[in-house]
Amino acid sequence: MMDVLIIGGTRYMGRIVVQRLLERGDKVTIFSRGTTRPEWWEQIEHIQGDREDQADFAAKLNGKSFDAVIDTQAYGKEDVESAIGAFNGNVDRYVIVSTGSVYLEGAVDFSKHCTFQESVVDWSSIDYTYPVGEDPYGVGKRHCEKWLQENSKVPYTIVRIPAVMGWDDPTGRMWWWVQRALDGRSVVIPSENRGLFRTLYSADAAKVFIRVLDVPETANQTYHIAMQEIMTIERWAELIWKAAGHEHQITYVPNEIIQKQPHLNDYAPPMSRSVSYLYNLSKAEGDFGFNTTPVEEWIQTTVDWYREQYTGENSEGYEYRQDELRLAARWTEQFGQFISGF
Repeated sequence: MMDVLIIGGTRYMGRIVVQRLLERGDKVTIFSRGTTRPEWWEQIEHIQGDREDQADFAAKLNGKSFDAVIDTQAYGKEDVESAIGAFNGNVDRYVIVSTGSVYLEGAVDFSKHCTFQESVVDWSSIDYTYPVGEDPYGVGKRHCEKWLQENSKVPYTIVRIPAVMGWDDPTGRMWWWVQRALDGRSVVIPSENRGLFRTLYSADAAKVFIRVLDVPETANQTYHIAMQEIMTIERWAELIWKAAGHEHQITYVPNEIIQKQPHLNDYAPPMSRSVSYLYNLSKAEGDFGFNTTPVEEWIQTTVDWYREQYTGENSEGYEYRQDELRLAARWTEQFGQFISGF
């Protein structure tokens, strides 16, 4: 039995991690504000606090011992610095959830790195500033990783995840696709955005956060995890529409045309990219036997959950769904006329 602290852990991947740990008999403590209380709440210990309040965080965790810490809420250097300061000497492993966003566009030439390894980041060229125009989330995660590699006195494991999909996705990215699949109509994709990609099922992410704790060789290592299947946008849509009980239909429209539509100037289907974006998974596969749920299986599970249980708001931009469909119909008609008269 392990004694595990999870920083965050009450939603999405973290919620599943806690459930899996409890099922195998581990002791779980949660550090959170306590505003979200999942079904297993009475089975865990809770330390109420605000991660952003560094003094409060240190006061409530200094001197406490755990076999492992899983940190789902570290977004900058100060977060990992305070965590390692609090746990130094009292924790056997510190697992941090990082992201593929450490590879910001311009930092890595994806056309020359497909698939790309964990080591592609040049840490010597990175400082702790936030460059203008770069995503603060990705930059902050880079800072977390850099600080750990250069300063941590606690054995750590960095797990880089892509955009994670599954039921109850708080980002709404999966619901964007599922809601459109459930209405059974066409989906508009920018014709330039046909890059290959890998995503990750939330339950598979949770499995990895636990698995690395059980394998000593994962200490002081960084891993990419993502689904093992490589997706095209066509295959992705086909699987979701099939799970929803419909035939998929994609209408490819140049982004320049989409942007001219009054309500679609911010239209951006999640997972559609102009370049291929593929993690190399060989290190995780070799070091701890990483594997993932078949994509058809988890997409069906996810679509069923949204169809049967979801009670939230519409997906992003769905209020303009009719504008999407009108554009698809108009483009198809005009393009057909062009082809027939060419």
